[in-house]
Amino acid sequence: MQPMVNLALRVLREAGEELVHAVERFDFERSSDQEISKFIADCAIGTEKQIIFKLRKHFPDDTFQGRETGRQEREAPTGTVWLINPLEGQDNFRSGLPLYSLVLACQVNGKTEHALIVNPTSGQEFTSTRGRGAEMSGRRIRTKDKTKVSQSIIGVTYPGIADNDHNDRLRARVSNLTSKSRMIRALGDDALSLAHLAAGHLDALWLTNVDNTTIQAGALIAKEAGCLITDLSGGALYEEGDLIASNPKLLKSVLKSSL
Repeated sequence: MQPMVNLALRVLREAGEELVHAVERFDFERSSDQEISKFIADCAIGTEKQIIFKLRKHFPDDTFQGRETGRQEREAPTGTVWLINPLEGQDNFRSGLPLYSLVLACQVNGKTEHALIVNPTSGQEFTSTRGRGAEMSGRRIRTKDKTKVSQSIIGVTYPGIADNDHNDRLRARVSNLTSKSRMIRALGDDALSLAHLAAGHLDALWLTNVDNTTIQAGALIAKEAGCLITDLSGGALYEEGDLIASNPKLLKSVLKSSL
């Protein structure tokens, strides 16, 4: 593992442990929706600030782009930018489901070079460096080599409850996938979905409205594990937030099955 990744992993691990302890101390049962929302916001902001504070000790002149606190840049930036999503899967976090993650992507001159996704409740740690493969908790991982949608477990994002043409089209496509695949799963955490695709726990993904940091980190891990990623039309614009991902042999079938 690259020294920079190893150091960043320790930072995420420590932040994740504090996040889990905060959940253990908070009384969800007796708290109002407003109090729970404030707790989640405080956790996200606090975790992000902790990650930035600890990384800055080692990389004082780097730029930090947090989902909660925005961009922090020095007068003479190094060209290295750390993208931080301190709490992916917030709906799971709110309900007590132990499927949420801390996400970190390190970009050098605009290209993502290192990626980390940590599930603090399970202890699973997914990491990657460009050109060096992907790992789960120190073990090399590779995506599955399924070729048929009918034999595949596909992770999806379900559209929102709003009734509009856009959501109607998305619902129709998810329904098409459901009828043709072996199984559909909505993990509620896009970063972990990409990580588990890379590890071979899922065979393909069909995700919408994915956070940018999650895309940058998750895409690197997935690609280094042998995946291809496209947008929902099969093009290259997946960084806009909507994506299909799988091994190269399965990708076209997933796309066609959703139409």
